[in-house]
Amino acid sequence: MDILLAILQLALLFGGWFIYTYVKKLPDQVHAKNLKAFELDLNKQLEEFRNQLTTDLELMKINESQLHIHKTQEFSKLVEVLLISLNDKDYVRKLGNDRKLQKEHNRKMLDLGTKLFFFASDETVKKYVEFRKYSLSINTPEYKSMQNIVILAELMVLIRRDLGYSHTECTKDDFLHIMLKDWNKYETEG
Repeated sequence: MDILLAILQLALLFGGWFIYTYVKKLPDQVHAKNLKAFELDLNKQLEEFRNQLTTDLELMKINESQLHIHKTQEFSKLVEVLLISLNDKDYVRKLGNDRKLQKEHNRKMLDLGTKLFFFASDETVKKYVEFRKYSLSINTPEYKSMQNIVILAELMVLIRRDLGYSHTECTKDDFLHIMLKDWNKYETEG
């Protein structure tokens, strides 16, 4: 009977130890289970967030691309009008005599100038304002047509930068060599 009692006590002791170790590991097991569920939920949320960011980024790239195309078109129209105003003497003469053409030209310049204000950098807008002010001073003694062309060339370089060539090495002189066949005569003055 002593042996049976000893075996029973030993079994009870072993059972108690087994229950004690099981109960002791239970919080770690519950914690591990909750942690795994939390990680799965967090990974799911992160994946959804990443997908949303990817979608938003792609939409932003598309919008930026469309804006860049529109910006390029509007800048090209402005440059075309500015160059016609400087190079086409017949147009300038007609502009001085034809009120309707003058009104249309002023409307077009306001429209293109407004778009430049929206799409261009501050530096470009300020250079355009300088060009316009200087162009309007044509009947003053301070006006020099070559200075007006130099300001236009500086404006062209700034527009080039605004269109994405931010590290351009092209200068106003490069543009003036394109625009004027004899710019090398004036280059040291400007």
